[in-house]
Amino acid sequence: MKQYPSYIHLILVAPWLSYAWVSSPTVVPSNTKHMRKDTRLHMAQFMEYLKFGGTTPSFDVIEKSKEYTSTKGYRAFSLGDIPLEYYSKDYVFRGPIVGPINRKDLVAVNTAFQLNTAFPDLDRQAFGFCVDPENPFRVMYFERWTATHTGYLNLLDIIKAPATNKKMVTPVFPFSLVWTPDGKIIYEHLSTAVDRFEGNTMGKVAVFGLLETAGIPLNNNVGDPFLIFQQKLNRMINPGPGQIYSKAEDVPSWWKSAAVGAEPNDV
Repeated sequence: MKQYPSYIHLILVAPWLSYAWVSSPTVVPSNTKHMRKDTRLHMAQFMEYLKFGGTTPSFDVIEKSKEYTSTKGYRAFSLGDIPLEYYSKDYVFRGPIVGPINRKDLVAVNTAFQLNTAFPDLDRQAFGFCVDPENPFRVMYFERWTATHTGYLNLLDIIKAPATNKKMVTPVFPFSLVWTPDGKIIYEHLSTAVDRFEGNTMGKVAVFGLLETAGIPLNNNVGDPFLIFQQKLNRMINPGPGQIYSKAEDVPSWWKSAAVGAEPNDV
């Protein structure tokens, strides 16, 4: 497998790879322990917003989620091909080292990377749908990605990799989405592998699994100080469409955490 020099990480950009510059997380006054505790408690409750005051959906959230994940654009990871009517104007995506990012920015970077050219048979296989017992608007499920690297991979003219013809099978990993009362998706989230020894991508999932298959292994560890530095530096030197999180002013106001990219939790 070809190893790319570490400086490549400073340039590579995308909402699932990990490179960006952002202001430091919100600073809580350190002279008052009680104040720190109250502030964190308040921030931790911001996700309660997604329960919409304890109301219940007027539609079948599982069937609607199955419909959504069966669309051609979703299955092929061609996000711009998914009908816009599925999404709330307050949409946020967050992953372990990606986000928070709004829908417009997410589609922009997905389009810029053109991964479906390198992996034309990419298939996101969703299964195991269930409703969160604590939130009737939240649907959780699993995904397994399969693909074959039969096309030329060109990431923003920075990293290029000829077809390897390798078949990829990622480990299974959790995914979740939250619907609004009017049937729009307001939040999507994915996490890391259920079993990192499954599949043939060295335990990596989603886009990192694709890159591993193409011979481009990248670090994707939450809290890694070097990765965080790379993300911040990339935001500074690459103002283009390939950022992994949206500018603070472009993130919907219901999202309260100031942690971005691979930064550790602040709540």
